[in-house]
Amino acid sequence: ETEAEKAEKERVMEAALKAACSVPLDIMEKCCQAIRLQGEFAEKGSALAVSDAGTGVIFAKGALQGAALNVFINTASMADRAYAKSVDDRADKMLTEYTVEADRIYAEVYSRLRK
Repeated sequence: ETEAEKAEKERVMEAALKAACSVPLDIMEKCCQAIRLQGEFAEKGSALAVSDAGTGVIFAKGALQGAALNVFINTASMADRAYAKSVDDRADKMLTEYTVEADRIYAEVYSRLRK
């Protein structure tokens, strides 16, 4: 491999890693929306279906965490550390906020069912 070939390989790999982060980041955003919606459903929905809200929030939290792992596996290999940090920060923010919210919603549903 020439220096030019090595540089091109690094450029292509970096672009592939950035592209590979976009789908799991989108999934994370959708999971955050789902967690919010499950909270509304738990609060305003039918008492007969509140367990569905609890189940939905568990699945959304798990999908959020799984998608974050897919982000982090890609950012860990990026040469552009500033870009990787910005993506990691975005994913961490969603994880921090929405895993707590999912746990709160689940606890609320659980307490309603276990009275």
